[in-house]
Amino acid sequence: MQFGAVTDIGMRRRINEDSYCINNSEAFPYAMVADGMGGHQAGEVASMMVVDIVNNHLKKNLDESLDYVEAGETVRQAFISANSIIYNYAKNHYKIMGMGTTATFAMIYQNKVITAHVGDSRAYMIGDDIRQITKDHSYVQELVSRGEISPEMAKNHPKKNYITRAMGAEDTVKVDISIKPYNGEIIVLCSDGLTNFVEDNEIMEYIKGEKSLQEGAEKLVALANSRGGGDNITIVAVEREKCDNEHR
Repeated sequence: MQFGAVTDIGMRRRINEDSYCINNSEAFPYAMVADGMGGHQAGEVASMMVVDIVNNHLKKNLDESLDYVEAGETVRQAFISANSIIYNYAKNHYKIMGMGTTATFAMIYQNKVITAHVGDSRAYMIGDDIRQITKDHSYVQELVSRGEISPEMAKNHPKKNYITRAMGAEDTVKVDISIKPYNGEIIVLCSDGLTNFVEDNEIMEYIKGEKSLQEGAEKLVALANSRGGGDNITIVAVEREKCDNEHR
């Protein structure tokens, strides 16, 4: 298993409200990226909480007897639990009331990649090409989906940072779960501090073109910063070599 991970404050922010985690286990390798929002340091609190809660939930509840559908449901329940805890915590602490966070998660299990997603951080699969495997929960993505603006117009839309779904913002949350075949691709998770400044083809170029996933991640962060670095930047890349004896 190979990993690369970087989180950076960027060029304009005073604190880093992004968080991430990596679970480097043989049975359940996974990673998660969260991008917090809210006044004061509430975003930082929310993103750290969601990563910690989901991580702890999964370490207690994932078991190799689960099939991949059951594993996906375990991940979804971890997100539901985290949302409830964050929402109630914020409700009882007025200084951070209204805080929330994105949360994007990917786990390689058996011959599948399981993703869970809320917000506008992203998950990609990189093989012969790069595919975004999450759909942004954002105002501009809704406009694109309805055909009102083009994807190119969305990149410079004045409301491109308005998200329509977040962890901890409401007492319940809808979590997007996907289960896709895994054949040795590189999985990349990142916050919008990267994708607002770097194109998808550039993510693929740097991740595949450097000596290691870590070097690729570091160079992508440097590239985003060189173009303004207007937000916190986090990227995590994960790769597992394909096993010949795995069932297809």
